[in-house]
Amino acid sequence: MNLKRIYNTRNYIETNYNEIISISDLEDISSYSYRNLQRVFYSLFQETIGAYQTRLKVENGYKKLLYSNEQISDIALEVGFADVQSFSKTFKKHFKSSPSAARNQKELLLNDFHPKELVICILEPKIVFVPEIIAYYSSCKTSYINPEIETLWDTLLENEITESISDYFGIITDDILITEKSKCTYEACIITETIIRNLPTKKLFGGRYARFLHHGSYETLEDTYQQIFGGWFLSNDFEISHLPVIEQYIKNDSNCKTPADYLTAIYIPLI
Repeated sequence: MNLKRIYNTRNYIETNYNEIISISDLEDISSYSYRNLQRVFYSLFQETIGAYQTRLKVENGYKKLLYSNEQISDIALEVGFADVQSFSKTFKKHFKSSPSAARNQKELLLNDFHPKELVICILEPKIVFVPEIIAYYSSCKTSYINPEIETLWDTLLENEITESISDYFGIITDDILITEKSKCTYEACIITETIIRNLPTKKLFGGRYARFLHHGSYETLEDTYQQIFGGWFLSNDFEISHLPVIEQYIKNDSNCKTPADYLTAIYIPLI
């Protein structure tokens, strides 16, 4: 099994989820027959290619409902449905709610994202444009639990890397308010001049972001996210893109003595 080609195929689907993807394109990228690709894809990711593309459509549509002010009819077309009726039908089947009802519950949903005992502070991010970069990466299914992510990083860094690593990034692919925990994905990414032939690459950034800083252990990262979405977002007029959130591990265990001194930048993609 050529994992690099399979992950490149999944990247292609993620990038083009809202378009018609031909079987020949998938066969060319993966170097598998479509039948064998379906078998391997399912064994790795526990869903068929068609189900994965449909899930990306409705989940990205849900993100746009929550984090933007676009019309539902426009969202339906943007995420790849022929019309708002087909979007609404698929959305309701997936989430047991209509798109309009989901949007109307936005504030309640985001307020419930933080526990009542957490004192919400309005964090002030820096709005930045970050150019596109290419990173090597490895991924795992996780509900964003630290031990699973640490194991992924340990495995990634076991590769022979002869040049120094200039940056460490984590891709928070899914929104835990939307995606089932069993289907959430985390991607560990490194930037290095070393050519690592057995790892896939992907593009990061290439747009405008709100950059927040988290000081301290990863164990308290969730608190910062709660401040961002339960505080900052609801108190501002920014619209958030459906693209993944990116974490940059500026100070980590490779250059820091204690977790209390860690520094993590959280990049929230903006429209």
